[in-house]
This record gives sequence, C-alpha cells and structure tokens, in this order.
Amino acid sequence: MILRKINQHNANLMTSQSADIAFVVNLDYLGLPYDTCRMFWLIIERAMLDAGFELDGREFIAPNKQAAIKLARAVMAKLEPTFESLGYSRFEAVREFYCYKRRSRIDLNIADAVDSFDVEEIPDIPG
Repeated sequence: MILRKINQHNANLMTSQSADIAFVVNLDYLGLPYDTCRMFWLIIERAMLDAGFELDGREFIAPNKQAAIKLARAVMAKLEPTFESLGYSRFEAVREFYCYKRRSRIDLNIADAVDSFDVEEIPDIPG
C-alpha cells in the first residue's frame, strides 16, 4: 500500500517534470569574488521568483512554453542596470544562461546505466 503510493507519487512527479523547462544561471565564480557572486545570485533569484519561476536547487523551473524563455531573457535584461550599478555588466557576471527540457536530464547519481538515449534538436528561438 505505501509502496504503491510512493510509486504513484513518483509517476506524477515524472509527468509534471517532463512538461517543464529548467533555466540555469552560472556566474563567473572563478573570476569574481565570492561575496559578489553571492550578491548577484540573490538578486537573480529574487527577480526570477518574482517573475513566477520556481526554484529547484539552483535551477529555475517553468512550464515548457516559448513565453517562459522570453520572460527569463527579459528578467535578465531588466537586471542589467543593477549589475552596472555594481560595476559589472551582466555579461561579465553571468558565464552561462541556458535552458533545457527537464525530461532530457539524466541524474547519474540515481539513474541506472543507460544503454542509449534519444536527442531531440530544438530549433533556434528568434529574439
């Protein structure tokens, strides 16, 4: 009975995750002081959460829609004056800013060995 509920919960989780897109923001941790990166992260985190994204670890999650990609880009662009007021451009502070469909992620810490997997090419998004 308990096992069945756990399996059902995991199935529901997998279904909802497969429709999600994850946004990753990696700062220049090697080139910037720790305190600066921490401050930038808190600023980005607050802005993304205020825009409606959910935080899962260090990834911002949203339904897989074109609007989410445009919104994430708009949030980061809106932060440019804040970065500049602190003496950095957004492009100096943020090394990577990308997204991916969560269903394509394989957590190697928990997943069984994978014999093969399919890769789906996502067309470039204008804008």
